[in-house]
Amino acid sequence: MKKLIYVLTACIGLLYSCSKESDYENVENTEYEKLAPADPKYSYLKVLNLTPGSPVSNYYIDGVKFSASLSSSGVENAGYTYNGLFPDFGYAATTPGAHKFTAKIIPTATVDANLEVLNTTINPEAGKYYTIYTTGLYSATNKALGAPFVLEDVKPALDTTKIFVRLVNLATGLPNIEIIPLWYANSATGAPLFTVVTNATLVKGRAYTLYLRGISGTTGTTAVTQTFYTTFF
Repeated sequence: MKKLIYVLTACIGLLYSCSKESDYENVENTEYEKLAPADPKYSYLKVLNLTPGSPVSNYYIDGVKFSASLSSSGVENAGYTYNGLFPDFGYAATTPGAHKFTAKIIPTATVDANLEVLNTTINPEAGKYYTIYTTGLYSATNKALGAPFVLEDVKPALDTTKIFVRLVNLATGLPNIEIIPLWYANSATGAPLFTVVTNATLVKGRAYTLYLRGISGTTGTTAVTQTFYTTFF
């Protein structure tokens, strides 16, 4: 009996080893395409979930999974929820033209697994960059991400002496607002006279998107919040 157990263990180990080696060979032999910036062969997308209450979901283009999150279990168990940005840096590429853009709750969710919560059409142009912002408020009644707001991201000409900032206001219930830089400092010492509300270090030569999210008049996770991300490096 002991010999049989040893033999079975050895066989299992051998099969596992072969499988792993095969996986590595597949990765090593995979051809990758290096994309030039704004290559007209593709369109470039980011997706930012600004729907309070959103379940963990992933995005699909024409039925094919577009977003990607790590899973250690072999089953899709990660995705993007409220204020989740895909990809974290840069853009994901797709072919230009009309596409069905959808979102589904991850299959391991305990409630409404695999439910489609977004279904719309996008039409990105060749060589251009876009951010897709989901909107609205997710609830157990509507079970849907709000109609997406698609914004073209225009890359500014490189200038390492400037910082480029744009404001996107997608907070529900807020009026139209503008960015007005104000500095109040002691003329003798240069020290600020007020407590800093938002403190961020921005790098010259980069472009940033400052955005407002949440629901006006609420508190907690749905309160109006200011956040930013790097649009172009």
